[in-house]
Amino acid sequence: MAPTDPGHRIPEGNPARIPDSNESTVLVTGANGFIGSHLVRRLASSGRPVRAMVRSRERVDLPDGVPVVEADVTNPETLGPAVEGVAVVVHAAALVANLKEPYPGAYQAVNLRGTQSLVEAARRARVERFVLLSGIDTKPGKTGSYMATRWGMEEAVRQGGIPYVVLQPSVLFGQGAPFTTELAKLARRLPVVPAIGGGGVMFQPIWVEDVVSCLVACVDRPDVLGGAYAVGGAEQVSFGQIIQALGRAIGKRRTTVTLPVPVARALAACMTAVLPHPPLTSASIELFTLKQTTSLDAVLRAFGVEPRGLITHLTEHGLSG
Repeated sequence: MAPTDPGHRIPEGNPARIPDSNESTVLVTGANGFIGSHLVRRLASSGRPVRAMVRSRERVDLPDGVPVVEADVTNPETLGPAVEGVAVVVHAAALVANLKEPYPGAYQAVNLRGTQSLVEAARRARVERFVLLSGIDTKPGKTGSYMATRWGMEEAVRQGGIPYVVLQPSVLFGQGAPFTTELAKLARRLPVVPAIGGGGVMFQPIWVEDVVSCLVACVDRPDVLGGAYAVGGAEQVSFGQIIQALGRAIGKRRTTVTLPVPVARALAACMTAVLPHPPLTSASIELFTLKQTTSLDAVLRAFGVEPRGLITHLTEHGLSG
């Protein structure tokens, strides 16, 4: 991974600028999602031509003037108009592990087949670059599993015939980030928070704005093409350390207790069966069996960005930053 100038950091909110006449439109799928919405705002604030793809306009909260197109990756006929005339696709639309699968086979339909359909539409439209937002330690998984579909997304992009970049962030933090938001809810309710697998998994949470900076580089830089980049924040921390830091942020002293993976898996299955929004899903349990860290200088080496660390961020900004 080729480093850039270590002193360069893409600002959190670039001042508006007049787009270069040769600059082409970037399509962001999942534009009303957590990362997608942050990326659209960053691109729009810098004056970059950007188009937001969403399934429905009804729940869109994006900057004024950003063109919005309705399309659904599970409906290939809607994708042609969405990708027409764009130079780069950033694919951030997927069913993520913390959400209950809305129907049997949804991970397969949305993540795998949806990505295959989008790549095919982008190829027909002569899109010049395809950037995929994936996740850290993505690998082949059991047929029908969440991880199998995430791996399938990457394979679809690698074999799609379009110059590509795959970004694989660790768990995210930042205002509204699902990982820290849900853990904070548990910490508010429970004096002791369960640590799946005994808390032995180390995490390297990354700030959403640092992920966005990486995505902007993936959109623009020729030297990152053909690569898959695992990225994480400035600190590697245990689950217990995360809970302690969140406890301090909400003013509550909290500890953890071991919850073996088989027990957590059974509990997640029960909650998924009866709750519309379970705090644990079978897919999220899969993530606790993965390696959640990369090298501490991965973001700096690949993208020239010095990332924040979760503990430092919570100490300085609390949960609102």
